Amino acid sequence: MRSLLTLITVLVVFWVSNSGMFKPLLLCLGVASIALTAWLTWRLGILGGGKRPISMVRLPRYFAWLAIQVVQSNIDVVRRVWTGRAAISPTVARVPLPALSDAGKVIYANSITLTPGTVAMDVDAPGGTLLVHALSRDGIADLESGEMARRVQGLER
Repeated sequence: MRSLLTLITVLVVFWVSNSGMFKPLLLCLGVASIALTAWLTWRLGILGGGKRPISMVRLPRYFAWLAIQVVQSNIDVVRRVWTGRAAISPTVARVPLPALSDAGKVIYANSITLTPGTVAMDVDAPGGTLLVHALSRDGIADLESGEMARRVQGLER
């Protein structure tokens, strides 16, 4: 019960700090969304003393690293578009999917999709691969190097 109250408090503070608007309709929508989120979290059994699949302490560092990757990829995509067709070689490939929890797989696939120039298209968990479309072969090579996978695995330790 204590963790549910903590979650609700954090959600209220987060919502108010981002919204800053106190009109009745918006307040009702905020209360409804917080109540729905708290109920779903409780119903799914995410709260409690059980093991968390992802380290919340390491998450900000990962997000900072991912933000840098997004900026670098944006610059690379702009450079390739300005350079012309020769710099663009669309590629679809299967990259290794590391041993991750379900939450880790979601973070890994979404991180690939958030990075400009790459899109995670399919997760083949039994086969241990991830189908990825990239703007160039270099994007696939970056994923095959395993840096992003290692960082996501670091969130689970």
